[in-house]
Amino acid sequence: MPGAASRRLRAVLMGPLRPARVLGVFPAVVYLLHEGGAVVAVCATDAVRLPNSVVLAAPRAAAPFADVEVTGPAWLGAGRLRAGPLAVTVTRWWTPRRPLPVSGTDALGAGLGVLEAAMVPSGLPQAALADLDGLVGGAGQGDLDRAARAASRLVGLGPGLTPSGDDVLAGFLVAHRHLTPPAHPLAGFAGALAARLGAVADGRTTALSADLLGHAARGEGCPQLIGLVEAVAGHASVASRLGDLLPVGHTSGADLALGVAAAARAVLGTDAPPPAPRPGPPWPLVRCPSRAASDTPLAGPVPPYPLGEEIS
Repeated sequence: MPGAASRRLRAVLMGPLRPARVLGVFPAVVYLLHEGGAVVAVCATDAVRLPNSVVLAAPRAAAPFADVEVTGPAWLGAGRLRAGPLAVTVTRWWTPRRPLPVSGTDALGAGLGVLEAAMVPSGLPQAALADLDGLVGGAGQGDLDRAARAASRLVGLGPGLTPSGDDVLAGFLVAHRHLTPPAHPLAGFAGALAARLGAVADGRTTALSADLLGHAARGEGCPQLIGLVEAVAGHASVASRLGDLLPVGHTSGADLALGVAAAARAVLGTDAPPPAPRPGPPWPLVRCPSRAASDTPLAGPVPPYPLGEEIS
C-alpha cells in the first residue's frame, strides 16, 4: 500500500530496516515505536495528521488496520514499514505546515481575548493551574528556570497516550515559537524550554507524547493546532479555528487550546493565570503511569487523537 510520509520521518524511514514495536492500534491510526525512540503514526486519510504521520490512501471506513495487532511484528526502514499484515511503501513526502507570522501586538491581544472568552473545559486538573500560571509568568519574564520548573510538573499529567499536561505544553511550545517575532526578546525561549523538558520527559510520559513534545519544540503540530495559532496571530477567525481543534481527542483539543492561550499571554507579558475552565476534568490529578503500561492501548473510552478529524 502506498503512503505519504512526513519529511520529519525521513531518517527513520529511509534508514536501515529495523524492528519496531506497535504502541497502539485504533480504527484510524497505528502507532509504531522505532528502536531509536521515534514514533511513527500510520494513519488513514481521514485521521488527524500529526507531524510524525505516514498517511495512507485509505479512509478509516476501509478498516486498513483491522488485522494489525499490538503483539504483532513490525519493521521500519528502507523506504517502507510493516505492522503485521500491513505493508506500506513510502511513495511521496509532505512537510508539516507552519502558520503565518503574527500580525502585531494588537492583533495578538485581540485574538487572545476571543480565545479566552470561548475557552471550554480542558483535561488539565484544577490543581495544576498554578503550575500553568508559573509557566506563563516565567516565560513572560524570560525566567527559564521558573518556567521549566513549572512546566516539568505538567509532564505526564493525565491519562491516555497524550496526557493533558503534555497537550497543554505542546500547545504552548508551538504557539510560543510562532507568536514571537525574530526580534522579540523572547525569541528562542520555547526552544530553550523544550530542551529542559526533553531531559525529564523520558520515563515521565508515554513514548508517543514525548515524541510529539519534540515536534512541538520545533513548532510542529496537527493542522488544527497550527490553524488556531494562525488565527490568534490575526489571520483567521479564532472561533472557527477553535471549532476545528476542539473535536481532536477527548480533551486534547481543549488542552492544546489552553496551551495556545497561555503562550499568547506570556508573549504579551500578561502575568496572570489563564481562566479556569468549568466544569473540571472528569478525572483527579494523576500522573501518567510508567512507560511500559502507558504505551499499551487503553481500554478507556477514547483514543488520544480522535477519529474523523483531518487535514487541510
